[in-house]
Amino acid sequence: GEKAILHGLYKQIKGDFYTAVTRPPAVYRGNPFIIEAGLAFGKGPEQAAETPEAPAVPLAEGEQQDDDSELARVIRYANRVPLLYQQSACATFKSVLETTWKNYGVAQSRGALPAGPMVVFVHMASVWVPFTSESKEAIADYDEIRKEIRLALQECGRRLGVFLRKRERAKGEFRRRNIFELYIEEVVEACARLKGGKLAKEKLKNQLQKIALKRTGGAKTDEILGHESGPEGLPHSIIVTPEGPEGEAPVLPGAEPNNGAPPEEATPTKETKAAKRKPKAKRKKR
Repeated sequence: GEKAILHGLYKQIKGDFYTAVTRPPAVYRGNPFIIEAGLAFGKGPEQAAETPEAPAVPLAEGEQQDDDSELARVIRYANRVPLLYQQSACATFKSVLETTWKNYGVAQSRGALPAGPMVVFVHMASVWVPFTSESKEAIADYDEIRKEIRLALQECGRRLGVFLRKRERAKGEFRRRNIFELYIEEVVEACARLKGGKLAKEKLKNQLQKIALKRTGGAKTDEILGHESGPEGLPHSIIVTPEGPEGEAPVLPGAEPNNGAPPEEATPTKETKAAKRKPKAKRKKR
């Protein structure tokens, strides 16, 4: 299910955004099957903070940045068993290539995997998985299977696109706010000189800061950047910020949710210890 996929991705892969999708049951050649997909994007807030920003130097013709050469990784599963070989012959891999990731804000060359720090997970559960050979290393190419995989990946891509677009807009508004705040001191000093020093500088400064906050999205910008609240409109998704994960807390399947941590055992008290002690039964005399 979605929670198990989210838990596995969040535990094993460092990223900024996680999501999972389970498609409704479908049928190929009379055999029922279910497709589950998951997606992890980003490098994590810790690694992003350690990476210094490169200077804005124009690249030469044909030159690429280091991040551009990084391609997405595809993790394939069939009935909870990982498929490690013959990736290019698998219907899962072909469906990832067929998906137009550019529509969701991810760079992709023609006939290649999407570029960027992204991990794509696809799992097929069926009573009869159509493998390409007896070695069970790749899933055979059926139109019904590829369609379901593609639809699951498109749903993951839509959620990723919403996250990326919101984050870019929030970053732009945050930059505007910083620029406004740089000029607030100058504006306050100029107004004080015009009034001949008879001006409450702190009051005017606070008013201008409130205007800058309101004009740049206010609390909504802080929400998108992860200062508070969770991912709105993104079911079965996790957004990781420097403050911590936002959204559905990843928990082990079958465990009670406790913000991603295992439940703590209650410390036994005198009353509980006394309640646990059972009185010994008296033996009857013959």
